[in-house]
Amino acid sequence: MHAALEHRENTLQNPDAVMEEYKRTGDLNLRNQLVLHYAPYVKAAIYSMRSLLYSNIPAEDFFNQGILALIECIERFNISRGVRLDTYMYKVVRGRLINYARKENWLPNRVWNAAKRISATRTALEARLMRTPTDKEIAEEMGISYEEYERLRVEISTADTVSYEEMLEQSWDSFSGKTAESAQAPIDEGLIHEEMQSVLAKAIDALPPRHKQVIALCYYENLNLREIGEVLGLTQQRVSQIRASALKKLQAAMKEYDNS
Repeated sequence: MHAALEHRENTLQNPDAVMEEYKRTGDLNLRNQLVLHYAPYVKAAIYSMRSLLYSNIPAEDFFNQGILALIECIERFNISRGVRLDTYMYKVVRGRLINYARKENWLPNRVWNAAKRISATRTALEARLMRTPTDKEIAEEMGISYEEYERLRVEISTADTVSYEEMLEQSWDSFSGKTAESAQAPIDEGLIHEEMQSVLAKAIDALPPRHKQVIALCYYENLNLREIGEVLGLTQQRVSQIRASALKKLQAAMKEYDNS
């Protein structure tokens, strides 16, 4: 499917009009035109999550999942709601990729287990020491060498990308739910998206400078750990640690807003 679309992608002059005609007639040829038009958006969504591409799942599989999500969006899209298809589709595609990655268990179980152990150990040490433990203290408490701990942190860093995407997906669902409960008129998903982005921007702005730099380079400039390390003069391990800490702070901020 991927190779075929590479040569057939085309841009519609008026995709909204084509969508209206498809909804009126159900002509599959029109739907295919929409799929070809929006295929680049699927690629953009995948590239924005490119840490997934370092997994053991072929990129072709991610693209195919994205196209299936795009078709689903076209079928479910409600013109009367006043939201753009590309905005709605981008979220759905990313959600589909996250779920697919989870389902395919793209990180070995030992890595997921190590992530849980590190998190539990850090929490226990924080309670005992009444401060944030160092990485060496965590490694010692786990009974592993510091080198082994650093290697695990690099592997776990890929999972942090999924955590960030899941945080956005969960926040969207929460914001949408809160709006639906109080809304007297149809929900404007564009406004919900703007609200969520505004809250996230404020949470990022409140991060320490180095944390803010890592988040920006990772999730907005799409650099990998090595590239970020080169830009900031840090090791990949240190970048991974900063990113994990920043994500924890962002998740707490978004959760606090969700519960307000």
